[in-house]
Amino acid sequence: MRNRNYLVPFIEDYPPIFRELNINFGKKTIILLKGQLGSGKTTFVNELLSYKYKFNDVNSPTFGIINTYNIKENLIFHYDLYRINNVSELDEIGFYDNLETEAVHFIEWPEIIPQKLINANFIISFEIIDQYRLISINDTDA
Repeated sequence: MRNRNYLVPFIEDYPPIFRELNINFGKKTIILLKGQLGSGKTTFVNELLSYKYKFNDVNSPTFGIINTYNIKENLIFHYDLYRINNVSELDEIGFYDNLETEAVHFIEWPEIIPQKLINANFIISFEIIDQYRLISINDTDA
């Protein structure tokens, strides 16, 4: 397990983080995104996919709960579990079935998921400190 912290003043400062993060988009990868409302979770996913694929069509899955992107033969799921009130709703939306798919899975608000049910490859936490964003990356594979 490896933990890294980045104090980022501007979105334009994300590319060095993306290079070091080194997500393998060709295999199943689960990335948990934690942080308060407005801390930059969806923006991070948008900027990462823009950096990696020049894909700029990411929007918040808050209302639809799951957004799916198929980019250059890579399947990407982006979940926002903020509106999930009961763990049983995860089954109802097909969450666990989706997690079996060979894809990259970005999961915002993962706190509702019982801890023992999934093994995340990365846990990325976001915190706003003054005009900066503190991004903490825990690489659970390292």
